[in-house]
Amino acid sequence: MNTQRGSKLRNTMRFKLILGVAAILVPLIVLLNFNQYYAAQVVRKQVAESNQSFISLYMNQIDGLLDEIDSFLISMAASDPNLLLLDRRQPEAETALLKVQLSKQLWNEISRNGAVDGFFIYSTLDAGFIEAFSPRPSYIERVAVSDEVTRKLNASPTSPTQSELGGRDWLVRQIDGNYYFLRLLQAAPNTYVGAWVKADTLLIPFNLIHLGESGFSLFSTEAGEPMLHAEVVRAKQIDLSFASGGYSLSGDPDRYLTVGERSRHGGFRLVALIPEQDILKGFFNLWSWNRFVSVGSILLIPLSLVLLRKMILLPIRRLLSAMKRIGEGHMQGMPESNASTEEFRVVNDHFNQMLSQIRELKIHVYEEQLSKQQAELRQLQTTINPHFYLNSLNMLHSLAAVRNYELIQEMSRCLSDYFRYIFRSQVSFVSLGDELIHMRNYIRIQELRFPDQLSSEIEVPSYLLSLAIPPLVIQTFVENAIKHAFTLEVPFRLSIHGKVESDGQLPRILLVIEDTGEGFTPELLQLLNEKRNLEREDGSRHGIWNAWRRLELLYGGTADLTFINPHSGGARVEVRLPMKSFAEGEEDTPC
Repeated sequence: MNTQRGSKLRNTMRFKLILGVAAILVPLIVLLNFNQYYAAQVVRKQVAESNQSFISLYMNQIDGLLDEIDSFLISMAASDPNLLLLDRRQPEAETALLKVQLSKQLWNEISRNGAVDGFFIYSTLDAGFIEAFSPRPSYIERVAVSDEVTRKLNASPTSPTQSELGGRDWLVRQIDGNYYFLRLLQAAPNTYVGAWVKADTLLIPFNLIHLGESGFSLFSTEAGEPMLHAEVVRAKQIDLSFASGGYSLSGDPDRYLTVGERSRHGGFRLVALIPEQDILKGFFNLWSWNRFVSVGSILLIPLSLVLLRKMILLPIRRLLSAMKRIGEGHMQGMPESNASTEEFRVVNDHFNQMLSQIRELKIHVYEEQLSKQQAELRQLQTTINPHFYLNSLNMLHSLAAVRNYELIQEMSRCLSDYFRYIFRSQVSFVSLGDELIHMRNYIRIQELRFPDQLSSEIEVPSYLLSLAIPPLVIQTFVENAIKHAFTLEVPFRLSIHGKVESDGQLPRILLVIEDTGEGFTPELLQLLNEKRNLEREDGSRHGIWNAWRRLELLYGGTADLTFINPHSGGARVEVRLPMKSFAEGEEDTPC
């Protein structure tokens, strides 16, 4: 069903119109936006390459500074005799003199190399520090770095910290929330020399470079962890793991162009983060214009549909709506005649004329079908009991032969009432009370035919006797029970009961006809409940099928017949009819 609905939608004029306009506009919009995207990529690449060259240049300067510090530390560790003397236990006065001389060397170097935050010499013999530092770090920072160095140098010889001392790289350490670069060299078995620089210090010259209104620079670890501006990086979700050798775009909601360069002397990178909106500042106006053109192009589709809707789609829709109403049987729905074009006015006029002719033709066909239906109903009512006449005549003949005049009189009276009711059966409805009187008369005739073999019981509440039912419906099932279930070998009993039942909607009359015979065969019971046509080989139809056909013609499918074989034996027929009042003195409506 969904496939059929989709195929039907694809064949509509509206769909094809939208598809045609989209086939023109979509490629143009895609080309326009692709050109804009390509231009933005070129600008990004140029800005990235320019900043990459600058960062590489500055990273080389930082590595040169670290090389110079390394050279000083290596030279001092390799050739300074005072370090060797400090490594031995000396008198206190001599040790103090050595420390003064070493301290002077460190202060001379710190004054010459202003980028270093501190030099130090550490002796494990007395756990003493010889320090020289620049004015930038605070006392708390100096103490924190000293504690970190002490902790590292006093660690186990097999620990990762001790194994790092012989390496060639600077160590990156986070101390009290700040990142520092440490260099440690072992000058003697008990003496170490080193230097440290705070990450912020190396970025001071680089911060003078303008990277946009909200751009900034920082150092990051090899794993992409920021050493500076960590809160901003995490808040803006900037990815630093690709800031090496190329460039990347990341960030939310503001995106940043990230360019980085790795140091040769340690596991860290110098990273510059440039806001994309500063790079493509001129492109944002172009993007706004492209967006306006794209949206405007898309709006052409509904705007064109508005015009075509008034000129073409609405007149066609009125015609389709009228055709749909005709298909549903509502012939009074005529399309409006105020067409927007002459062509649709002519179509509407001819359609109105055709619709009038169809309506007249439908009335004639309906009247013909109604006449045919009434004729069929009359035929069904008059062919209900043709064999009963011969049986009645044979019984009168038998009574006359034995001269039983009393039974002949009763039989004649019952037959007279019976045929009077049969002649009345040309009406569509009778009262339930009249139908039950007729059934008592009919059963009495059968009791006269089969004395002491047939008995009956009729129990229907008095408030139901004025309701209307089709004539001879109950007799059909009573007559069928006597004809097919009654035998002379065992007594036979018939019962008729009636009541009102409700299935949650409208109440209905329930009439139940039961007998004490052998019941329906399984094959016949299935055929009856499936409401199949029980036509015989000679072309005649079963009386039960005639009754069902009459109920269908009179009630239009709201009546129901149910056939059951009760557990107690016999057969049971349930007739459910919609409740229809039948006032006394009301004229019967002929079929």
